[in-house]
Amino acid sequence: MRFTAIPLQLVVVVLPLTLVIMGDSLMYVVLPTAAADFGVGRTLGLNASFWIGLALSINRFVRLISNAIAARVYERNGLKWPFVFAVTLGALTTLAYALTTGIVVLLLARLLWGVSYSFMRLASQITAFQFGSPTARGRYLGFFNAGQRLGSLFAVTVGAALVAVYSPKTAFAVLAGIGVLGILVALCAPSISVPSLRSKQKDEPDAPGRSRLAGLAGALSPAPRALPRDVRNAVASLSLMRFAVAFASNGLAIATISPYLVELLADGRQAFGLPIAAVALGGLLVGVRWFSDLALSVPLGHFSDRLGRARSITAGVTVMIGTLLIVGLLDSPELFVLVIPWLFLTAVLATTSMDAAAGEIVTDEARSTVLAKYANWQDLGGAIGPLVGLVIADAIGFQSGYLIAAALLLAALVPLRLTARQFARAAV
Repeated sequence: MRFTAIPLQLVVVVLPLTLVIMGDSLMYVVLPTAAADFGVGRTLGLNASFWIGLALSINRFVRLISNAIAARVYERNGLKWPFVFAVTLGALTTLAYALTTGIVVLLLARLLWGVSYSFMRLASQITAFQFGSPTARGRYLGFFNAGQRLGSLFAVTVGAALVAVYSPKTAFAVLAGIGVLGILVALCAPSISVPSLRSKQKDEPDAPGRSRLAGLAGALSPAPRALPRDVRNAVASLSLMRFAVAFASNGLAIATISPYLVELLADGRQAFGLPIAAVALGGLLVGVRWFSDLALSVPLGHFSDRLGRARSITAGVTVMIGTLLIVGLLDSPELFVLVIPWLFLTAVLATTSMDAAAGEIVTDEARSTVLAKYANWQDLGGAIGPLVGLVIADAIGFQSGYLIAAALLLAALVPLRLTARQFARAAV
């Protein structure tokens, strides 16, 4: 079995994202506990908690628009200079966290970060498919995922230490300086043209009586109509599953781990008989999420290259469903602590395999458009997962949310298995 190297072109595209994503990752740790340092408080009659939640999710909602914009810009202007601009914009948003206060400026910076990330993510995916061996694309996309999580892990460890020793503003200023290095690396990005699919038919053709929501429907439609029906069906099944996985692992689970542990460990109850604070234990489990992306994305991507996309996705999602059912049915802090890491670990396998499959089953001309649409479903799941998860927890309990997430994954698995033959055909 030959283990091909990561193409240098991919390294110089992923590394800037690693260096620039740190500001965003640290924001998730700092803002909920130090909102006053950013001038966030009760505004327009709404509590600070609302504005904190909006600031942490608005960057994902804006990607429903910016993902498609990124694809169009790359198709028209090539990859290098739009990518350099996006990296620069990402570094500036981190600097804004350090130098400014107020909810309006914070929301604007978060919006611009979402746009910047759309461009950087798509550039990494395009580069992974245009360079290197076609039989190692799962590993290439795993490298991209590991690269961005390395930045996240650095932010929540070293960045958090800077916050504790100095201040949030100082920490973000340091991370903004690191982001400048990302700009310098981005200047080495490959100058490549991005194939375009612009046929005579449109994704959403005009028709009498068509809803004014057609623009949003176009953004969420999985694939252009110019593609064959079997390919469109396969992309649609992948997009639905990507939504479900993001909803369960990046959304609901991440948002509810700490508060659910607080409930499980109430009244002096302990996990494994150890006096560990619920918040500290929750932070440890969230850290497993980032570390699993960092440590396992590349080897699991290589595993997917060998086993096949459909089998890898099915294996990962099946274990995810099992872990969610255990958490949802058994009220035990020990089981929760033991099982949740498996949710995150197998989500890495499913995600890396799906990302590779989404780019493999379409033509070069359609790839940038399809990947942008596919990313919309990932962002939508990750954005609404925390909101829905916490609402469900308040209404009918934390465990119900995990059962609903398991049902969503199971429902998404059915159409994916029906289109599995298309994945096998693309991998040949």
